[in-house]
Order: sequence, then C-alpha cells, then structure tokens
Amino acid sequence: MKGKTIIKTTAFLGLIFTLLFISCANTTYIEKNYSTNIKKLKDCKPYTTESVSFEFKDLVDQNQAAVIREYFKQNAGLDLDALATSSKTTWEKAVELACFVAKNIPHDNQKEPIDERSAISLWEYSRRVTTGFNCRWHSILLSELMLSVGIKNCFVSCMPEDKEDSDCHVVNLVWLPELNKWAMIDSDMLEYVTDHNGTPLSLQEMRESIIQDKTLYIKVLPGFENSWVAQKNGLKYMQAYWAKNLYWFCVHTTYGFGLEGKKTLSDSYVALVPPGYDCSYTSLDEVTSNASAFWGR
Repeated sequence: MKGKTIIKTTAFLGLIFTLLFISCANTTYIEKNYSTNIKKLKDCKPYTTESVSFEFKDLVDQNQAAVIREYFKQNAGLDLDALATSSKTTWEKAVELACFVAKNIPHDNQKEPIDERSAISLWEYSRRVTTGFNCRWHSILLSELMLSVGIKNCFVSCMPEDKEDSDCHVVNLVWLPELNKWAMIDSDMLEYVTDHNGTPLSLQEMRESIIQDKTLYIKVLPGFENSWVAQKNGLKYMQAYWAKNLYWFCVHTTYGFGLEGKKTLSDSYVALVPPGYDCSYTSLDEVTSNASAFWGR
C-alpha cells in the first residue's frame, strides 16, 4: 500500500508541477472572470463531517534542522539560531523568513528540474540559476526554513474549479500558537491577507470571507512596498486571483523535510474539495469534503 501511495502522489505532484510551470502565461482572464469565480465559491455545497482515514504526523528531524541552520548561517548569512531564540512572535519570525526568500529569489518558471527539493538544494539552485523559481519551490524552501526554527507550517496547493485552467498557486500556512490559528504567507507573490483588524488570515478564512462578500485586505511583505502587487492594479489582480484559486486544496499529511523530489518520509497527499466536486482526473491518496479534519491538523 505504501508503494502505491508514493506512485500516486508522485504522479499528481507531476501534474501540479506542470500546471505551475505554465501558469502566468496568460492572466488577463483572471480579472475578467472575477465575478464568475466568486459565484462558483458561493454555489458550493457546505463541507461535511464525513469520516477520514488520513492523519497528520510530525516527523521533523531535529538533526536535519540543525544542518539547515548551520548551512544557511555559513552560506547565506542567515542566523536561524538567533531568530529561533529571539523574542519575536511566530508571525514576525515567519514574515522575516518569507522576506529573506522573496528578496533573494524572484518568481520565475524554473529552467531545469532537480531531483532533490530541500531548503539546501533549492538555495543552491537559486545561486546557480539566478532568475528564480515558481511558487511551489518557494513554499518548500520557506517551509523547511520555518521548520528548522520550530515553526509548525505546511505548504498548500490552491486549486481552481475549472479543470481546463492551467494556473494554480502554492503558499505556506503557518501555525500561530499565540493566536491559536493558521495564517497564510506567500513569498512568491510577496503578500499575505488580513481581516479589517490586521489579523493574518488562513486560506479557510480567506475563502469564507470571499463567500461572505468581505474584502480581502492584501498586504505586501515589508520591503516590497514598491512591488507590482502593492500597486492598485496588483491588489486588484490578487483579489481576483484568490477568488479563482480557493476552490479546492491539496496538502501533505506530514510535517517534515524532504517531502518532494527524493522523498525520505512516509507521507500521503490529500485534497479538500466541495461536496460533489470530481477531481478523479488527478491521482490523490484521499479526497475529502471534511474541512474540519483537513484544516484541523
């Protein structure tokens, strides 16, 4: 069964890689279909409480965490030990690491595949190929940096309803123990989203806000106030972009290093879909409409 799981997961991640590689090729349709995509979310049936067989596991290797911290101190000038022991909040630490990734690695479609996708190998790729890489690799790198300093997080594929739509997005979800909630952060698009009080929102909260006709307060990462996303057109685009890509989600069930490429951990890949949505065109280990089980973690 484990062998089948790895094969199925690898096949689906190959599809996700293909979608991400060709994303952003033509984005004008995103804003044009803004109202249509909001209606799609509003028309979804409520999530269920159906039983699930997956469970989330913490398999973070502390020896590997120490290797990552030492490597980035020696090779990138990033003192992760100092950050881990600082008095900063979890969110402040996550933002600092997202800014580090964003400042050093621009968004681009990667120019070559690599078998090992870890924080160290991705950093080395970025030094060799300076044009950058896509949101999935951004999220893997940021995830492993955060795990190395004890920040619980995962990277989530955010998918559109339209099966013919070749554009999806991958971001990080960070657990904030101070607030007892998840928060989305995006080093690739240089942004995060808050409510009207400035509290960072999770993907689930973002989706619910759109359905309830609430405004998404899109904030740019510190230091990127002059970026494209901070401009009026950029903020408008991101509103439409999120309305499209919050229809269904995929995530690994393991917290740990080496989840993709040369996989080293027992893991499965699960999806949260609206009841009745057919994603049989993909290869997933489990599909559920139980949002509480999927996001509860």
